[in-house]
Amino acid sequence: MIKPNRNLLWSALVAACLTKSIGAAADTVWVSKDCTGGTCTVQGGPYPTLGFFRLTGSSFGWSATYTGTPQRFWVSQGGANMADMQLSTSNGDLGGTANLPLGIWYISIKTALMGPGNYSVQGPAVHGDPHITTTNGVHYDLQGAGEFVLLKHSDNGFEVQTRMTPLATVAPLPPDPHTGLSSCVSLNTAAALRAGRQRVTYQPNLSGQPDPSGMQLRVDGQLVRVGAGGLTLNDGTKIFRDAGTGEVRVDFRDQSLVRITPHWWKERGVWYLDFDLTPPNGSMGIVGEIPREGGWLPALSDGTSMGPMPTSLTDRFKALYVKFTDSWRVSDSTTLFDYAPHTSTKTYTMKTWPPEDGICELPFTVPLIGVNQDVAERACKGVFIPHLKRSCVQDVMVTGNLDIGKGYVLSQGLPRYKIRVPNGKPNDVAKE
Repeated sequence: MIKPNRNLLWSALVAACLTKSIGAAADTVWVSKDCTGGTCTVQGGPYPTLGFFRLTGSSFGWSATYTGTPQRFWVSQGGANMADMQLSTSNGDLGGTANLPLGIWYISIKTALMGPGNYSVQGPAVHGDPHITTTNGVHYDLQGAGEFVLLKHSDNGFEVQTRMTPLATVAPLPPDPHTGLSSCVSLNTAAALRAGRQRVTYQPNLSGQPDPSGMQLRVDGQLVRVGAGGLTLNDGTKIFRDAGTGEVRVDFRDQSLVRITPHWWKERGVWYLDFDLTPPNGSMGIVGEIPREGGWLPALSDGTSMGPMPTSLTDRFKALYVKFTDSWRVSDSTTLFDYAPHTSTKTYTMKTWPPEDGICELPFTVPLIGVNQDVAERACKGVFIPHLKRSCVQDVMVTGNLDIGKGYVLSQGLPRYKIRVPNGKPNDVAKE
């Protein structure tokens, strides 16, 4: 273990916002260094602990976006302020992956070496027009229409399902860097999960009428209110709901966690959701682990591998949007959602979405008109986690919804650690 010299002067203004609860930390940790106040090179300094994340896959993904010379940060399983593994980055490098044992890991950055910009370690998540980060840090897009299993673990009753609703747009998303496929878009519009033998749903009003006042939270089909102390389920799982944002957090007894962040789209009269997930080890679903050797998608629901990526885009499209999505599509017998009378999971199913030809039309719907990249960049200026920033810009460009940027800011959460280099005395900062 490489331990820092704690006697070195640390001459930066630091504001730490660590969360003591392992569950509350979730899987995504990000850090920011702002050098607008002075020369960015800081003399000396320890390895400040930025936060910790729970690794549930065989590897994790990390991102960095900044300017300057190559920088580095560390992760450690031994405890705070240790440097077990160094992740070296270079100017313009958008990130990578690393293999680590399962468990709790700390992230630390040496203030003297950290370049200006933003760094993050990413956990399983589903954001925007669904952009997925798998349990081992791989990013890919999946646009469906219907209800699907995000993650499940049969041994302990953990399961999370989402409802994807299609959007008509003038143009599709650009090609996904992972799959190479361009597609029409969808939104996550409802969530359902299992905790032990109980069902929890977070859905719009079952009447189908737009309700900007908020979404409805149910346990076993019954509407519930959640006070400041949370709501405890039969197996000890606790549910918390933020009275201001409507964010729902479900803390399981085994320290698994599901965070659901709702966003209201006023012009369309629809709620859409983002998910941040800390699942049990070995969970499967469309957010499940993608094999690093010879794989391009998570396994099918029966555990069968999807094999190598097909060469032709047509075969690739059919593999993703027919074989794979249908494998994880819920049925009347497996759904966890609540339904209005005379409706079922079939009501929300459209197996022809997304259309392979990229013509993103829906009956009786005026397609959304997008905006150019400069407008989208401005709408997403508050998004700092690199892969979320790229997803945000794409979503705004395609849908024209400038408020998407605010949704991404809310979903990325507060930084676990933020440092700003001040206008200091000569001894405070080193000359470049």
